[in-house]
Amino acid sequence: MNKMICIVFSLCFFIHLSTTYAESNQKLNYPSNRNKSFVSEDVFYKQLDKKIYKEYNNAAYSVRKKILFKEVADEEFSFLQKTTMGCRSSVMLQDFFVHPDRQVYFFASFSQNEVGEFHKYIVIDAETKRELQEGKSYHPYKK
Repeated sequence: MNKMICIVFSLCFFIHLSTTYAESNQKLNYPSNRNKSFVSEDVFYKQLDKKIYKEYNNAAYSVRKKILFKEVADEEFSFLQKTTMGCRSSVMLQDFFVHPDRQVYFFASFSQNEVGEFHKYIVIDAETKRELQEGKSYHPYKK
């Protein structure tokens, strides 16, 4: 329970921080592109190099969504709730800033077998097709 409260608090804090920074920063590397049109998440996934991201072949649950960057934390949290575990995030946002109203693709996949559970997700900028964030984890079952 404490772990879940920490996750929720952290997500809320980072959303607030990114929104505040976006309002104060006029020179964004990834400005808002809310009104631009991009291909659907399914079309983008089919065109995506599978070396970058590929859903688990035997996935019990997968997500493909085109969302605004400010919604990533909520989607990640929803994925964690539906799969009961967390992914270790590897945030790749170094030396640049993403506007909260920037369109991104969010893909996540969950698989399990007799020995454990596998989770992974990725966030890709819709316009530049650059990876912004990813996470993955493996949780073995106790014997």
